[in-house]
Amino acid sequence: MTAVSSLESPAADAAQLADWFSDIVRLWSTLYFDGTTSTDHREAAVLEVLSYNAKILLASPVDARGDLYRPLTLTLVAACRRLGIIPTARHWAVAIRNVREVRSRAASATAQQLGLPIGTVASLFKELFCEALVEAGVTDRPTILTEANRRTSLGLGLNWGLRFLLAYALEIRPGRTSRRGPHDLRWVQSLIGS
Repeated sequence: MTAVSSLESPAADAAQLADWFSDIVRLWSTLYFDGTTSTDHREAAVLEVLSYNAKILLASPVDARGDLYRPLTLTLVAACRRLGIIPTARHWAVAIRNVREVRSRAASATAQQLGLPIGTVASLFKELFCEALVEAGVTDRPTILTEANRRTSLGLGLNWGLRFLLAYALEIRPGRTSRRGPHDLRWVQSLIGS
């Protein structure tokens, strides 16, 4: 799918993203979480994967190669498992719209005239995502939030994470993606690129 078609059918693109991410949730869940019947063991595995990969994201800069794809998807999947939700097409549609709006604002003449180092759109969403993960208490950094508020912060982090994933896909170096090629960041880029 090309960028032109994504502008014509955002609902279809959001549905494709929802299906794609559901497949990612199934894959990582099968490999990391579903190998035991013990609820306690499964919850511990979810927290361990979430914490480990969140710390990788905190320590890593946004790159143009897509190196954060694996820890990012693992963090998102573990957050989904911890919260008991999977983003729907509606969530993806809102995230697409938000990323496009922020990209437009960041490129505006006003932002350029002020000379403020805002970074890339992906780096902005990464900062918000990582801060929410810290406040959710899933990293080795301290948080003062109560358990209920940590859960809320994790939910907020999931929303920021979807936006980070989309903005990140738009900022990686373009590559060739065939119709039957892997559904990876370059596929996301070809789907929603503008």
